[in-house]
Amino acid sequence: MFKNRPPISTFVPEPVKGTRLYRIARTNKPEVKRFVKFAIVGAMGLVVDYALLNVLAHGLHVYEPIAVGIAFVTAATHNYVWNRFWVYPESRTVKKRKQMPVFLTVNAIGLGINELVLFLCYAPISALISSSVIGLNLTKAISAVIVMIWNYAVNRLVTFRNVKWARATPQGSGM
Repeated sequence: MFKNRPPISTFVPEPVKGTRLYRIARTNKPEVKRFVKFAIVGAMGLVVDYALLNVLAHGLHVYEPIAVGIAFVTAATHNYVWNRFWVYPESRTVKKRKQMPVFLTVNAIGLGINELVLFLCYAPISALISSSVIGLNLTKAISAVIVMIWNYAVNRLVTFRNVKWARATPQGSGM
């Protein structure tokens, strides 16, 4: 499909190519691809979470704490399914009844981190930029990045630990 495309390294600025992070990414290309897939799944889960929350709370007038819980569990389950089948297909050797509770626990802790960041940062950021709407969205974006890193790291090391770490082959130079 993309046989004649230039390697991604063509688009990377020269100063970046000399960094340690770039060298790590080049030697761990399959894991970088996994992380990108994980981020895509997380973004889809965020859409599911917000959409369901708004439908339940504002459309069906479900009590907000209950709507938040239902939306969270639905989005986390969505993410688990996509991670198991697309991001970590090798993980299917582990039974779902063992793996899913671990995944949901990691995500529940991520939800707690999200709430903590919102609690600690929303008011100062909103006051700094003089807008509660922009402050909330900026704080939520910061929180989403922190939680994504948490979820990826812990799920990679705990939930999907049975999946071997893949390394780039020496002759493969597409990054």
